[in-house]
Amino acid sequence: MKDKPICGCLGDQQAALVGQHCFSPGQAKSTYGTGNFLLCNTGPQPVMSHHGMLTTVAYQLGPNKPVTYALEGAASTAGQSVQWLKGMGFFKDASEIEQFSNEVDDTAGVYFVPAFSGLFAPHWQADAVGLIIGLTNYTSKAHLCRATLEAVCF
Repeated sequence: MKDKPICGCLGDQQAALVGQHCFSPGQAKSTYGTGNFLLCNTGPQPVMSHHGMLTTVAYQLGPNKPVTYALEGAASTAGQSVQWLKGMGFFKDASEIEQFSNEVDDTAGVYFVPAFSGLFAPHWQADAVGLIIGLTNYTSKAHLCRATLEAVCF
């Protein structure tokens, strides 16, 4: 690679923004994996958030092109929550969470905060820990599965 110029460099979330063709201000993408990341194109001027979002460089599509900025919201835990339930023996395959979640109409008051790595946007509390509240004798595996999916979406 000696004497080869670097022609492009994008972080994974910025690459996803480009890959989803979010080239106009206001266009956004959300990706779910181990974590969840939302990037919104804000155009050629950085926008400072007053609500815990990160201002970041989104991309620059050439040396003579303007820099485009984005606001980013991040949750450290998304798919990792489902894997945690799997590891606890709730199901054998992660795809089964949907079946269990559809067995109930709601969480029956169960709330799951999957702060396995602290809380990211908008709270930014590295020392936060996960919790499950609202458990009763009525609570079932299905309620916990649904609460997990709702936590990821929230």
